[in-house]
Amino acid sequence: MADPGPHGEAAAVGRGLAAWLRGRDVAATVDVLGRATVGLSQETWFVRITTETGDVDAVLRLPTAASGARAIVTQRTALQAVAGTGVPAPALLWFDYGDETPFSRPFIVMTRVTGTVPVGWHTVPEPARTRLAEQAIDALAALHRLDPAALGEPVTPADDLRRLERRLERVGPAPPIVAGALAWLARRVPDPPRLPTIVHGDFRMGNLVVDGDRLTGVLDWEMASPGDPLSDLAWCFIPVWELPGVDEQKLVRRYAEETGAAVGAERLHWHRALGYVRLAYYALAGTRAFDGGRSDDLRLAALRLQLPVTLDRLAATLAGDPVA
Repeated sequence: MADPGPHGEAAAVGRGLAAWLRGRDVAATVDVLGRATVGLSQETWFVRITTETGDVDAVLRLPTAASGARAIVTQRTALQAVAGTGVPAPALLWFDYGDETPFSRPFIVMTRVTGTVPVGWHTVPEPARTRLAEQAIDALAALHRLDPAALGEPVTPADDLRRLERRLERVGPAPPIVAGALAWLARRVPDPPRLPTIVHGDFRMGNLVVDGDRLTGVLDWEMASPGDPLSDLAWCFIPVWELPGVDEQKLVRRYAEETGAAVGAERLHWHRALGYVRLAYYALAGTRAFDGGRSDDLRLAALRLQLPVTLDRLAATLAGDPVA
């Protein structure tokens, strides 16, 4: 938790946002309630904004050096695209793309969604787990029915693979299984989807807000783009820390029924393999950033413990074996 004192970082954030609002003729006081301790790509502050019409609990997000200003632009565009569509997402309140803000960088402010973010599916007891999983699939299907035009040019599976290859090149030699996986993926690249959709880019339990057995929000839209919907579907079942603990086949059938589109097994398999390579990249990049002194975040150091698990699951996926 950040220092809440009158001269601490949190107080400075509150004063800065209040000053920015006054410059837009919004008379408000801003109380900083805390700072998120999870997530690596954005700096996230929880605030309460009080105006003459009442209080609003909100979230202020600032880009890090790693994410850059583009993350703010993407989030704003995505939140506007899903507003009023039935996709549960925070409501956009304010944003500023400039560098001359009170924070010396762009920012976005959105409503704070009621509820909590479970660590993973395995932490939720039945029958709530299955009900939440079904709601998550319904939300994903609703997202994939929206027009993606506002988010720019579609990203194809080949684009996704090339981007990941370039990132892996920058972190140095990859483990042999990753090199083999890249070759496997390159030989099997799917055609571009017939109908690109809005792809969330990180649709998983760790970005879903739940209140009891009700899904109340989908968070972290900075990776949204037009693309292949099956990349989202594959990613939401990929075990990041623990196995999902949900009936994947049943949920895939539910997704197909909700979208009216067939889910090709080979295409889904390709995206699953790509997802594990992506997790391996995150672990390699994070640990090397820590080892090289570019970050002192111990969460990055801990990623080295996850890498062997990810590589085992990647190998199983390439072989067509169940992931354990």
